[in-house]
Amino acid sequence: MLDYLQFYLPEMYPKLRNILLLDDDVVVQKDLTGLWKIDLDGKVNGAVEICFGSFHRYSQYINFSHPLIKETFNPKACAWTYGMNIFDLDAWRREKSTEHYHYWQNK
Repeated sequence: MLDYLQFYLPEMYPKLRNILLLDDDVVVQKDLTGLWKIDLDGKVNGAVEICFGSFHRYSQYINFSHPLIKETFNPKACAWTYGMNIFDLDAWRREKSTEHYHYWQNK
């Protein structure tokens, strides 16, 4: 259940503009201060993309037999690792990402 908690970060921390989320199994081996200087260029999430092979493509995670999914998402799009994410919470709020999450969960 805690995996879904990340979708409520802007509500949990209404005064924060950015947040770094690390999985509990991440081992930090050096200073992460430089991550705060990353310009996400208005994007909500900064993460490490994993695009090698076909296993890390959306087609492996999403059911593309549904017409709405098929016309909305690209099955060849790359996934990303969840171990370390930096979120621009202002962009998240502006893009209404939590509302989009609820929309797709209901679908």
